[in-house]
Amino acid sequence: METELNSKIDFDKICSSELLDYVSFKSEYPEEAEYAFIEFCRRFEKKVIQKAEIYSSKFGYSAVVALEIAHCAFARVWKYPSFNLKKAKSKDVSKAILLWLYPIMYTQLVKYGEHNTCADPTVDEDLSIITDLDGLVNIKSHSDDIEHKKNLKIKLEILNSAFVGLSEKQKIIYLTYKAYEVPGKNIPRSISKKLQDILELTQGTIRLYKRDANLHVDNYIKQRNGG
Repeated sequence: METELNSKIDFDKICSSELLDYVSFKSEYPEEAEYAFIEFCRRFEKKVIQKAEIYSSKFGYSAVVALEIAHCAFARVWKYPSFNLKKAKSKDVSKAILLWLYPIMYTQLVKYGEHNTCADPTVDEDLSIITDLDGLVNIKSHSDDIEHKKNLKIKLEILNSAFVGLSEKQKIIYLTYKAYEVPGKNIPRSISKKLQDILELTQGTIRLYKRDANLHVDNYIKQRNGG
């Protein structure tokens, strides 16, 4: 970013990910950050509101609440513009940003149900529960190389077969723990809370589901390997 900025920058021609870069410099360049944020919201507000309305209806909330949830999500983006293009789940920048925005919006929706107000977000809220093999590959791959991710997915493909017989909740719990668990440590608290809220399970039940899923997968792999 240039060391000297001004409000004459043509923000409507700047890449969406770069708009977030400007927002991240709001302390140094508040005026430019505000212009960039306004343009960012203009580009993504419609789709975020539409998604918020879909999710809100499932919670029994009105379109008015959905609009507030969308505003909560953008308020979080203003405070923590932490989108990382290198870790994006899509090569298409706009799609990648939406895939980043939707979990943020969903988290705001869940917390709105608890507090009837926007949550004060933390960086950990960027973390998402893992629902499929692609999500696990994206977390576990420490390279942006497509071929590397492809090879990793092939190695993990056995899990899809191993998941036969597991419930969807057990599968999500298994994948999420595999993505974030570090030996000797618990998974991030924000992820643990998301599992409880989204799956509507207590932490004790999640532990049981995790144990049963691990046994199921381990037994499948042993049988497949002739063990």
